[in-house]
Amino acid sequence: MNRTTLINFSFDDGRIDNYEIAYPILKKYHLPATFNITTGFVRGEQSLTSLAPSKPMTVEMVYKLYQDDAMEIAGHGYYHKNTIEDITQGIEELKRDLNTEKLTKLGNGFASPGTGFRLDEYEIIKPKLDKLEIKYIRLSLRYLKYQGIKVFFRKISRIIKFPLLYRWAYQDTLMQSIDNGLIYSIPVLSSISAEMLFAIIEYAEKHHMACVLMFHSIVEDGHVRDNWDFERSKFEKICSYLSERQSKDKLKVTTSMDIYQRLKK
Repeated sequence: MNRTTLINFSFDDGRIDNYEIAYPILKKYHLPATFNITTGFVRGEQSLTSLAPSKPMTVEMVYKLYQDDAMEIAGHGYYHKNTIEDITQGIEELKRDLNTEKLTKLGNGFASPGTGFRLDEYEIIKPKLDKLEIKYIRLSLRYLKYQGIKVFFRKISRIIKFPLLYRWAYQDTLMQSIDNGLIYSIPVLSSISAEMLFAIIEYAEKHHMACVLMFHSIVEDGHVRDNWDFERSKFEKICSYLSERQSKDKLKVTTSMDIYQRLKK
């Protein structure tokens, strides 16, 4: 069993603020992260201009992140879809843009767009995913029991901002092992406070679990546009907290691929 608490920042889509705001903060605190790239979005495909309120990174920005050994680049579809055709096109074209045979030395990761990946089709398409050297698929929340109650309390916790209630509602998503390459993650919405995330991280520490935090945009304070925007000051507060905890050997901030490698059965 894993005895190290593992934390991962997982950024979706390839939004420009990930590069211009989040990345410098991560570097300031010497923290790694995973960037899940929608290939068509960063290539400027016209049909994807409405994917996010943010502009996309450029391919050159993605390449600079790829060159940073602390950062992981993973697939997020070509047109932000979960079909095997879109997954394949997204991975293959992204590898072409980065001039590489694999997105990491250990293979390729994939984050499900809209977390809409159909688990009932997983075993059917898994041979094709294996051929693409996709080692893991990052999903969203997991419920082990009391799903209806926890869905209700998830909503309540975001309104009243009570850290312990938030922790209880989300703790099923934490992992001690990874079965069949499936990684679960906690969506970080604009309404979430740093203290609420501290509560779930402290629970992960206590039980030696892995916690993947799913982000979309990091924006300047006061410029939140939708539920997926997270303010810069809160993000920096979380990074400072994690850096301090890591310096005391309480946890390790790492990539999605590293979590998969450590926890896979």
